[in-house]
Amino acid sequence: MQQKELNWKLRGEGTASTGLPLPERISLLQSETGLSAITLRVCVLRGLDSSQAIQDYLSPKFENLKSPFTLKDMDAAVARIVQAKENGEFVRIYGDYDVDGTTGAALLSWIFRDLQMHYDARQPDRFKDGYGLNPGAVAEASRDGVRVLVTVDCGISSFPAAELAKESGIDLIVLDHHQLDPQKGIPIAQAVVNPQRPDCESGLKQLCGCGLAFYFAMALRARGRERGWFVSCAEPNLKQHLDLVVMATAADMVPLTGDNHILVKYGLEVLKYSKKPGVKALMEAAGLGAKDLSPSHLGFVIGPRINASGRMVSASLALELLTTTDVARATELATILERLNEERADVQNKIWDEVRLRIEKGIQDGKYRHGIAVADPGWHEGVVGIVASRVTETFRKPAAVIALREDFGKGSVRSYGGKDVLAALRQCSSFLLGFGGHKHAAGLSVGLDQVDSFAEMFDRVLEEMPSERHAGSLYIEGNCDIEDLNVRTLQELEKLGPFGPGNPEPVFALKAAVKSHRILKGRHLKLNLGPKKALGSASGAESGMYADKATGVMDADKASSVIDAGKASSVMEAIWFHGAERAEVFGNAVSGEEQEWAGVPELNRFRGQMTPTLRVRDWRKIGSSKE
Repeated sequence: MQQKELNWKLRGEGTASTGLPLPERISLLQSETGLSAITLRVCVLRGLDSSQAIQDYLSPKFENLKSPFTLKDMDAAVARIVQAKENGEFVRIYGDYDVDGTTGAALLSWIFRDLQMHYDARQPDRFKDGYGLNPGAVAEASRDGVRVLVTVDCGISSFPAAELAKESGIDLIVLDHHQLDPQKGIPIAQAVVNPQRPDCESGLKQLCGCGLAFYFAMALRARGRERGWFVSCAEPNLKQHLDLVVMATAADMVPLTGDNHILVKYGLEVLKYSKKPGVKALMEAAGLGAKDLSPSHLGFVIGPRINASGRMVSASLALELLTTTDVARATELATILERLNEERADVQNKIWDEVRLRIEKGIQDGKYRHGIAVADPGWHEGVVGIVASRVTETFRKPAAVIALREDFGKGSVRSYGGKDVLAALRQCSSFLLGFGGHKHAAGLSVGLDQVDSFAEMFDRVLEEMPSERHAGSLYIEGNCDIEDLNVRTLQELEKLGPFGPGNPEPVFALKAAVKSHRILKGRHLKLNLGPKKALGSASGAESGMYADKATGVMDADKASSVIDAGKASSVMEAIWFHGAERAEVFGNAVSGEEQEWAGVPELNRFRGQMTPTLRVRDWRKIGSSKE
């Protein structure tokens, strides 16, 4: 599979407060902070160009979070829950079925439990109900005697359900962060707390659904203090629930800036030592201990396991896992999610292989010039979103992947190059039964007789949409040598994470030859990168018992005595996900000749050891003109 080449671009330096050239700024900051030049380059390129700015970023203050009452309708939402608690009314939490909705529903469940409220929590079934609050769920709530319905990570587009709630005498509170329909506005409700509202001046548009639930919990606790709730009972400890917030914030790909930066910094530490039986069991089942946990595990390990519940069977399994106080039940549920995640991966890979071949043939036939839309009755609708993301990464175009049922199709859409896929779906609405989401990711339903017409219209609409100026570019922090990427430097880089929107992961370029390679699961490449010349003997700490010359593995407990030397092995492990699927790789990249590699340096932790590893993003021949 031949991919379109990425353009490698050096990340811009911006304007520094010191006015010094970049090398001099870095040298000055090294003397002030003691951090490595590699780490400081990343800091400066993100606008952290003073020792105080770096310190503030690495050690944000929790008290700097904005007041939850700056959110529009927060007062009304809290007032209604205060009334429900004091009158003993039945409250139902209704969260979406993804990581964000599941963790948000779990967070409110813990809070309502601590407040000794009369409540329960439900979620839609992806396969029976579809996304969001539906009229059937409202009718069920009415039959169950629910007086207040609180949605988390959904509800902003649930207009029929909101109407039914009003007719049924149920007070609806919407906690959602998704974009509003520009024509319909907000649904009828007791309160609609959504930072995307044009009349909300909170400056908290970056929050995910679980993050919004956390702010609601802060506001509710504040009102409880005022009303003397905690004179005779313990006040809820909100910080202990930041483990849920950090999972959701990382999984939902919201900007990791502003208040989100504070939440994830504290949340990672809470997650490492979480007291929730379900969270501990989840990490143990995945083989993660507190010492092994790194920011990258949020997206690659934890998030997929929670999502596997809603993708393969029912999100209620994950919700029960995250809220149970029973250790044995937590272990049982974590084992089930581990199995479901393995099944999900197998199904996903099978569909991806079919999708990839179909798109490659379509491109050869002149199709998919600006956008990709593919559909099949054999595809599992629980994983089409993951496959759509893989399509955009591989073919670098917006994509819709649709699973066809007997009567209609359900699909997921992902953006590329900054194109607004939600706006694109609005222009294709005459061919759709329904759609929703946001600029970067959306969902749709389509009649079987309209699939081809939608695909053609989707391609035409995207042709007219502007791309971001640097779409198809891979931003590089700078060049480095393998020896620069030692354990200490990578530990420093980790502290700048988690990485994601608004805080892009650092990509460095280095020159190396493939010393050996191995294909994993028929898709991925495990590489050893090093100099083309024969390896010489190591010296100093590198040749001692703390580091292995061939692997660069450092003992976590003894690394500090090694890293002072500032050197790592001259051979580095690398992992290239889906690299084996690229036809040009075997003839060129793994030829043994020295090449240029672009990748994300990170630490691989296993059984107390830390191994510097490069997660490959791209490669090119030396002298290639991709810049």
